[in-house]
Amino acid sequence: MTAPLFEVARAAADGARVSVMLPPEAGPLRWYGATKFSGPNYLRSFHLAEAGQHEVVPSNILPGASKRVYRRNGFDIVVYEAVDHSNGCLVFAGPYNEATTWFGGPPPRAAVLNRIVSMLTFIDSPTGARVTARPATNIQQHGTMLVGSDARMTVIARDARSARDDLPVWRGQQHGDAEVWRTRQNLREEQAAKLAGTPFEWSYMFANSTAVFDVSFRPEPPPGLTPKSIVDKNHVNTVLSGLKVIWAA
Repeated sequence: MTAPLFEVARAAADGARVSVMLPPEAGPLRWYGATKFSGPNYLRSFHLAEAGQHEVVPSNILPGASKRVYRRNGFDIVVYEAVDHSNGCLVFAGPYNEATTWFGGPPPRAAVLNRIVSMLTFIDSPTGARVTARPATNIQQHGTMLVGSDARMTVIARDARSARDDLPVWRGQQHGDAEVWRTRQNLREEQAAKLAGTPFEWSYMFANSTAVFDVSFRPEPPPGLTPKSIVDKNHVNTVLSGLKVIWAA
């Protein structure tokens, strides 16, 4: 008897409710995301992750970076700046999730930082954080995606309405209420030869009426993980046969 699917409900950065149906073999995923804002004199990309990820900035990314913290209702605003002033970032740090934007240079002066923050709303919850433009700011939000990942696989989901132009022009294979396409992964020559003829040489793109989602698998665990994390062909087929995403704006 086939084990029942389980549903993971997440909030995307733009406030959409995303339901991900997975077979038990998929196991728990860690959740990330991204979104962009653009408007008059305003262009920002934010990367979302589970709470606490920004703590690696002064230890690994910008060693010795300075840190400023501004308290807000329900979250903190954290600003890091490299010792040599070459880079910096701003973080909306909530109790469950966080959203980070990088400057590619030193953090701007206080007035500009205040403008970046004041034009957005950050709302955190156990199922995900929302980062949205405040009303009447004339800022457009786009490029929103939700990412689920572990040592074996990655799922990247987007709203079908904004991702339709990224689909192949030819019809995909029917998969329930979705179409699916295969695309060869960008692998090193020796790795591509090793994986030829297996499910691991491909990434898989699905599209249904609400969502477009890409799936890729890692045949070997990252360094430091045990060999039992290795994915086999049966695992790939089981996950692909049960995976479904519904994006409710």
